[in-house]
Amino acid sequence: MKKIITFLFLIAPFFGLFAQNSSPLSEAEFEVHRAQIVGESYDSKRLIKAKELSDAQYLQVGQIEAIIKGFSLESNKLEYAQYAYSTTLDAENYPNLMDLFRLSTSKEGLKSFLAKREMPIVPKVAEKEVFESTEPTIEREGETKTEAITTTVKVTTGPSPMDDQSFAAAKRSASEASFESSKVRRVKQISDANYLLSGQVKELLELLSFESSKLDYAQYAYEKTYDQANYAIVKEGLKHSKSKETLTNFLKDKPVQEYEVEKEVTQTAIRPNNTIAGTMAMSYGDFVNAKQTIVSQTSDAKKLEKAKAITDENTVSTEQVKVIVGIFLFEENRMEYAKYAYPKTSDPANYTLVKEALEEGNHKLLEDYIQNINKQAAENTLATGPSELSSDDFKALKQQLKGLALESHRLERAKTIVDRSKVSAMQVKQINDLFDLEETRLNFAQYAYAKTLNTEAYEIVREALSERTSKYTLDRFIKEKTK
Repeated sequence: MKKIITFLFLIAPFFGLFAQNSSPLSEAEFEVHRAQIVGESYDSKRLIKAKELSDAQYLQVGQIEAIIKGFSLESNKLEYAQYAYSTTLDAENYPNLMDLFRLSTSKEGLKSFLAKREMPIVPKVAEKEVFESTEPTIEREGETKTEAITTTVKVTTGPSPMDDQSFAAAKRSASEASFESSKVRRVKQISDANYLLSGQVKELLELLSFESSKLDYAQYAYEKTYDQANYAIVKEGLKHSKSKETLTNFLKDKPVQEYEVEKEVTQTAIRPNNTIAGTMAMSYGDFVNAKQTIVSQTSDAKKLEKAKAITDENTVSTEQVKVIVGIFLFEENRMEYAKYAYPKTSDPANYTLVKEALEEGNHKLLEDYIQNINKQAAENTLATGPSELSSDDFKALKQQLKGLALESHRLERAKTIVDRSKVSAMQVKQINDLFDLEETRLNFAQYAYAKTLNTEAYEIVREALSERTSKYTLDRFIKEKTK
């Protein structure tokens, strides 16, 4: 069983577990993935990395566009655009990608591709059916108020067969494989990762061209078939009578497993009544006291000061932040606290609730603030490769370089730092982005090469140079260094 579970994670990009990954990536999460793709040393490696992301995660067209902009070769741009289509959340916007291509042949290639493809189906995450009845317990003096929660849940006691939408996506992925061996590998991966219905196994057989491949897969898939009692229909996917006879003999010695689909389980639990909007943060009693402390202050400015102090010492929920924001008289204080509390909130994904306590003109300002905070967090966690410079020190170095007026002084400071601490290729590239002159970029790219820990990724530095002669000069320099 451990081997099966391990294998499941290794092959996740290829099989039909797409429903688990159809939730949109946040901007911060996507930015981390995009930077890792761009950080690959060659365009071909970027393409592989981008395909892996599309295999594992449904993306929006705007995110696919950002990834495509990171490719250098037109052919790779078109290949990825076609590859990513089947796992796109808003495929109706796919024509927007046309403007990314310079060549009319590429534009026509994508246009022709879209004309032949059906709109991809985005699977929905299955929801657990839950019924709750709540009976408040008697509250005695000195005791915590609690609720008795009786929950009836329909649970699956055995495996569940693959749903139609996930199977359609998996089948489409397998059909796109170019060679028979690749198709066989993919359909087996689908069976390894899911329990299939006999009819679904038969459909996958139809993707294979050779009878030997069909028989091989028909025997392979039996162990992970949900309705094994119906497996006789799989024989209809075989063409030759000898193959059907071989499968019949194979099944004679195989036990038929039956699975229980659903049963109702009733559970009763006691929980304290200290949740607001379903989130566990500051307890209900503590929040009431905190709110009263804020309200009792003699001015709006003091209320803001006290609210910040309380937030520094406690975890607050979005709903609690919204209530506190509503206490303030002046809109600027409401906005200031809304910004202040965001990084200290237990459920930041729900923070749009806070906008309801602000004037409409400040809604966009709060959204922009949250977006910038998330972007900064993503940048601070980017994988820049092996480096002796910490993320904080590297961030400080970039700030220093930006503060120097003369290009020569920025170059001198950058060289001093790499003399003292080895850097990654990605860091060299980011430092080069701060220079205005091409000759300075080339100078620093050559100087930093010997101080770079992952020189095999130096292609990213080369591609950041804008002139072909600079790239050629750097190639010659590296070649001399590696002799």
